Amino acid sequence: MPEQLGLLENDRPKVFGSEEAPVVIRPSRRARRLTLKVVPPFQIELVVPRGARPADIQSFLSSSREWIQRARAELEARYPPERRRLPTSIELEAIDARWAVDVVNEERANAALAVRTGRLELRVPSHDQAPGFEALRKWLLAQGRAHLRPWLAAEAGHIVVSPNRVQIRTQRTRWGSCSEHGNISLNAALLLLPKRLVRYLLVHELCHLRHLNHSKRYWRFVAEHDPSYREHDAALAAAWTEIPVWALPN
Repeated sequence: MPEQLGLLENDRPKVFGSEEAPVVIRPSRRARRLTLKVVPPFQIELVVPRGARPADIQSFLSSSREWIQRARAELEARYPPERRRLPTSIELEAIDARWAVDVVNEERANAALAVRTGRLELRVPSHDQAPGFEALRKWLLAQGRAHLRPWLAAEAGHIVVSPNRVQIRTQRTRWGSCSEHGNISLNAALLLLPKRLVRYLLVHELCHLRHLNHSKRYWRFVAEHDPSYREHDAALAAAWTEIPVWALPN
């Protein structure tokens, strides 16, 4: 058993496993049982409740070895090497904007991004693409704040609701959310999607300001503002497979 498993009390993720099927072990105060899940693009997580014994964790991992190997194979098939490279161009379909990306490899420790008219000049360490991914995510986050906030405000005016607070983030598993306090969070990667799907997501979250559930009343309210919500909801759920690796946070 790796030594890391004895350090779960600090509530930080630990890496466990062979090169064939590595797993990130993430302690959780809310979890009630051991749970494995896939976190694209590269990660498999084992969520561990507080107080779990290392022997129980090892037993669970051993009994789940085949599942882990299948999950890793699926991730590698979904994100082949060509999808794990820095892009040569970026299209933000939601706002009809396109940029060519000029990648320059240098002997440097960090990435540097310069924004030109229609072009992004990305200088990255010759030995490591990760800083380049991070620089592009920060740029995408800035684009999200510049475009998604006013778009949400316009849709809120049509629906006649008003969020308490709006956050733009980069996330791996959520396009958006609405809290019980009326705070709306949006994923900056929405800008990579077609306009109709982004508008649906904005409508979806804004309608939660009236109905903080997925009741029949809620969906009727959504339908008033997006009659094609079923089609858009299904397309949005499937869109995760199209998001480039660079836009997904670590």
